[in-house]
Amino acid sequence: MSFVIVEFSQLKICKISIREILGFAEHYYLSETSGLDDSVDWNVNGIELRGVVRVTRDELDRINKFISAAKYNISINNCEHFANYVLYGINLSSQQHTWWKCLSADVISLLQPAQSISGNYNSFMSQQIAEVLNENLRQVKVDKANQDRIEFWKNRD
Repeated sequence: MSFVIVEFSQLKICKISIREILGFAEHYYLSETSGLDDSVDWNVNGIELRGVVRVTRDELDRINKFISAAKYNISINNCEHFANYVLYGINLSSQQHTWWKCLSADVISLLQPAQSISGNYNSFMSQQIAEVLNENLRQVKVDKANQDRIEFWKNRD
């Protein structure tokens, strides 16, 4: 799971209904397709990156600015704020303009803990470090298997 820098943005804002609150609100994320594969979003756990997400340098800068400055809050720094900020540079959520979505947000904010700003970076960096370590471990295993194969055939001759 990682970001790849591209010249032109292919991301679009996608959304899915949140089942836990009977669809009264949506979860917004960024992806080239409508699927959650190869997507990035913002939630109570901070930034969540799935697969490979192609972003422009400006989008990556906005992602870093958002997670370094914002603490997740369903009312004022939610997933829609994040998606709009990353794509357009505007921290905006249309969900805050209907009474039932505001009520849903208020209820959720009371029940759902929010991650701190430092936790945003720690969580994201931990994920990135784990991916690098897992890739390094995979490569070591491949190298060891190749070396064992070479030794096996050497000993057979």
